[in-house]
Amino acid sequence: MNELAQIEKEFSGLATITPEKLAKISERMVEMERANNSLGRKNTQTTNQLMTLTMLTDSPYRRLRQILAQIENKSDALRSNYFKHQKTKLEIKEWEEEDTPLSRIKVAEARAGMESGKKYIEGALKEIGIFQDAYEEIRKNNNISELWDEEDAEIDEIRHHIRQAFRQSHRDMILQGSIGQGNAEYLEQYGIHLQTARNFIASYIAGVEKLINEDGKMPNIDHLYEFLDNCVEVFGKEYIKVMNHIGITELVRSEWLFKNNINKDV
Repeated sequence: MNELAQIEKEFSGLATITPEKLAKISERMVEMERANNSLGRKNTQTTNQLMTLTMLTDSPYRRLRQILAQIENKSDALRSNYFKHQKTKLEIKEWEEEDTPLSRIKVAEARAGMESGKKYIEGALKEIGIFQDAYEEIRKNNNISELWDEEDAEIDEIRHHIRQAFRQSHRDMILQGSIGQGNAEYLEQYGIHLQTARNFIASYIAGVEKLINEDGKMPNIDHLYEFLDNCVEVFGKEYIKVMNHIGITELVRSEWLFKNNINKDV
């Protein structure tokens, strides 16, 4: 974002954002802008083809995509404020040349507004910095390449949807005793028979109840995550049956994806 260097010149005396911090944000914007090529549309190919031919998430790629969207929103706001600031400076120059009582009031009002706007500029910069830190932590902790791309995100989609369908269905059975219609459809969209899923979840619930009531143990959230991982192992290929039923032979169409990972096997 070239405007960051100009913002540094325009807005001096920010309380938290030092020139060093702004330089750090500016340097990392190169990667943010590269990775933003993995956005550009609301839904992934997998979601569109299996859920509509069509969200708590476990997908690190979805988290990265959300962070990139937040950074893009903040960058757009900064860009807008930068040009507004430039226009106001020109208006101030014109009003100073007029040098009338009204123009002097306009100048004072405009300068007050520019000074007041600094905290919003700084707030946006701080949020971008926070999101950038979170982006790097999630990427590194999930062993994701710096040059991940849209194809990587697509490959992770099946795992995300299987876990999500079972998480929501498990919640249904805990809260209302049966899987709701929405999650029943969700499971079927990924090739999972409703009664099979119900019995699979019921067996897990019974096991947890035994741990609590008979063994005196209190399973933590990792216990649920392990169950969801097992769901992926057991049902992770069932979507292929839905593809066959629809008549789809290829789910992830590489020709239409942004690919920039030079570390991939060719």
